Order: sequence, then C-alpha cells, then structure tokens
Amino acid sequence: MIRVLLLIFVPLFLPAAVFVIWRTFVPPKFGGSEAIARDQWEPLPWPWLLGCGGVLMAITMTAVVLFPEIFGGI
Repeated sequence: MIRVLLLIFVPLFLPAAVFVIWRTFVPPKFGGSEAIARDQWEPLPWPWLLGCGGVLMAITMTAVVLFPEIFGGI
C-alpha cells in the first residue's frame, strides 16, 4: 500500500502542495500571494496543477514499467 501511495498519490498531489506552500509563505516581492498577505482567498490554477501532477504520475509509472527491478516488481 505504501508503494501505491508513493508512486501514484505523491506525484499527483505534490505540485499542488508545493504551490500552496510557496504562495503562502513567500513574500509577494518574490512571487508570493498578495491576496494571502491581505488575508483573502485566491483561486488556484487547477488545470496547471493537475497537468503537472499527471505528468509526474506518468513519469513515475513509466519508470516503474521500464525498471521493475528497482521498484521490487510492483
């Protein structure tokens, strides 16, 4: 079960998590959110985040298929 978590869910949700953390904690001068600095909500770019997650998941699944000996023959 941990392999499924690491190989599918982590690559799928990692871009969204990194984006939210980056926009929350980085000052607006360096690309952080001005809306969060004013305690307001800001919409997330879901198509971009889901696309990046899908690409990372596809790369992970391709690596699992091409190199099964590394991943223990899932």
